[in-house]
Amino acid sequence: MESVPHRKTRNKHYETLQGPSLPVLGSVPIIPHTFSILFRLSGPRTWVFPSFSFILGYAVGGGGQLSAIGIGIAVASLVTAATNIVNAYADRKEDATNQPQRLFWLGQIGSRQITASLVVLYSSAVALAIYLGPLFILVLGLGILNSIFYSLPPLRFKAKPFASLASFSGALGLPFLGGLGARGSLDLLNPMLWLLTWFMFTYGTVKNLPDYFGDMKAGVRTSATIFRNVKNAVLFSCTLLSTPFIFLVALVSLRLLEPIYIVDLALIPLFAFIITEMLRAKDAAGLEKAHTLGFFYATSFLLFTLVLTSPTIQSLLMVLAAFLWTLTVAKISVHSRVESRDWEKQRRKRP
Repeated sequence: MESVPHRKTRNKHYETLQGPSLPVLGSVPIIPHTFSILFRLSGPRTWVFPSFSFILGYAVGGGGQLSAIGIGIAVASLVTAATNIVNAYADRKEDATNQPQRLFWLGQIGSRQITASLVVLYSSAVALAIYLGPLFILVLGLGILNSIFYSLPPLRFKAKPFASLASFSGALGLPFLGGLGARGSLDLLNPMLWLLTWFMFTYGTVKNLPDYFGDMKAGVRTSATIFRNVKNAVLFSCTLLSTPFIFLVALVSLRLLEPIYIVDLALIPLFAFIITEMLRAKDAAGLEKAHTLGFFYATSFLLFTLVLTSPTIQSLLMVLAAFLWTLTVAKISVHSRVESRDWEKQRRKRP
């Protein structure tokens, strides 16, 4: 056989191709991809809670300018967005099981982009808050501390079941108090403040249910994982979730709230449907679906209470805008929590 002589080739040198220069925030490049991921991580559907709690507090305090309402909504949304990003970053260990897609998104943008975004969000909220006065700024300061230490050490409230729920209840309580503060008063004994705070305290048990298995694996103590099985955790959550109606009736009976608020009991059929779905859920995906339905129930309670407080065309338009925003976010699937949990199906298929 003829041998083919070996051909020696020389290494060719190629010029390095450089991409276009990108705008930067400090040393952090800003690109559309980063913004889209941060938007997901910011949990846009949850912005409704603090925004409309502020509006409700502002209405109870006497109402006022639309510009103040707009600024209050912006501040509430900015702080909530920052809270969700901090929480996602702090929960990487749990999310390896609970929300691996969210873990992937965090890896795509890196810690520098996350830090830069948090600086922008918190500083923007503080700058806007100046317009609403010193009492509002005081409440905002408490809100930012609660936002940070809900997830981060050394306090990390969410690592302790009761402290976690108490901190989470601030998502409604503090914005409502901020609405009162924007009107020049901090009435800590306001019955509506305590009703909303307790409502959010109980709702906090629902959001922990879909993450039961991942939290157990990671050794995280929550209001769900204190129970040995998820069924007992669901029963506890269902029972606690019913108590705001009892509290509401008590407040109206004692004449601490106007009789009109008894109309909130019209939401009981929706509540019963949510409870049924929670009890039927057999896995994390089912519990996530129940959590999504629970979110719409909680939103409905807040918005319905706002309309009862201020039965105006303006309030109705705001409520419609809130539902439109929430449904749009759900429809285009830009929230950081993934309901379908496809990775659960993949795990079950493995031998």
